[in-house]
Amino acid sequence: MKSTLVVLLIAVASASTVADITQRLSNYADHPFGSSMINLVSVNMKTGGSLNELKQLLQQIKDELIALTQLQDQENATFTRRSQVDLAKLQATLEQAQSDLDNQRQEQASLTNELTTLQTRVKEDQAALDRNGRGSNDAQARLDSENADFGTKFQDYSDAILACKEAQRLLLNLRGEGASLIQLTQDTKSNLIQTKENFQKIKEILEAHTKKSSLTLFQPIIEGLAEMTTKVNPETLNNVLSLVARLITALQEGQDQLESNHKTQVDNLSRLGDDLRNEKQTLQVSLATANNRLKEIQSRLNELDGLINISNAIVEVTQLNIQDATRINELEDQEYSNQKVSRQTEIDIVDRLIEYINQKLSE
Repeated sequence: MKSTLVVLLIAVASASTVADITQRLSNYADHPFGSSMINLVSVNMKTGGSLNELKQLLQQIKDELIALTQLQDQENATFTRRSQVDLAKLQATLEQAQSDLDNQRQEQASLTNELTTLQTRVKEDQAALDRNGRGSNDAQARLDSENADFGTKFQDYSDAILACKEAQRLLLNLRGEGASLIQLTQDTKSNLIQTKENFQKIKEILEAHTKKSSLTLFQPIIEGLAEMTTKVNPETLNNVLSLVARLITALQEGQDQLESNHKTQVDNLSRLGDDLRNEKQTLQVSLATANNRLKEIQSRLNELDGLINISNAIVEVTQLNIQDATRINELEDQEYSNQKVSRQTEIDIVDRLIEYINQKLSE
């Protein structure tokens, strides 16, 4: 009967202890760790365990919780530093990639503008080279024509001068006979007629390129020769000889002027040809330089297309990596914050139990 009463008293005391502890930990009743601690203390008190030993156990649990909290703080600090370094590296990579991309796009735009300018220049140089070719052909054709024309005219002058000198010899021979009126032989008459006809032909030939002042000499010579085909009047003979001498001088002057003009024309056309050849060489060098630069630019633009694609990819991937790293950091921070709150709650629970044990020890 007595033992039953003791057991009953212990049971009542135990129930009172559990209710008291539960009330003290009412804010943590639903916390798994709180429930475990209530059960630990309740079992110990139900079984009559030592309160001092229980206090030591609770203090040990608290120390381990504090140590775990400190370890988590250290790990979180280490993780934060590493994540900040990694994030800084990713940010530096992103900034470098964006800088590379900007530089590449600027170079691409600059080269594209230069390409357009060079393409225009190539067209202009090619057009100028075509004009130069036509100009060179024209200058050569003019030079060939000038040489041919000069040769013909020079020969006309030479033939005219020769004919004049032959006529002069014929007339001098007639005058050398000394008669005032000479009865012409058939041969002399034929020679005079032929000479007159020759002067007529020469006149017609030279009309295209001799001085008018010399042409005026032909007609009186032709008329004088025509008169002498019937009889030779000394006055007419001397007059014709004077006219022929003047004509020879005029023709020689005309031939000299023709030669001088020809030399001037040839010099001018030769200089023009030299200028055109120099211009052609300059244009060819300019065109070759421009075409080579066009190839370089096109090659670099093709290279830039690849580099820009790579830089774009690096930017996109790095941005994604930064987003992922940021999300991971946020999750880690949230996890760390939750664990810290949970650990502090556990420490508070243990503190409440230690306070309760101390109270019991003091009773």
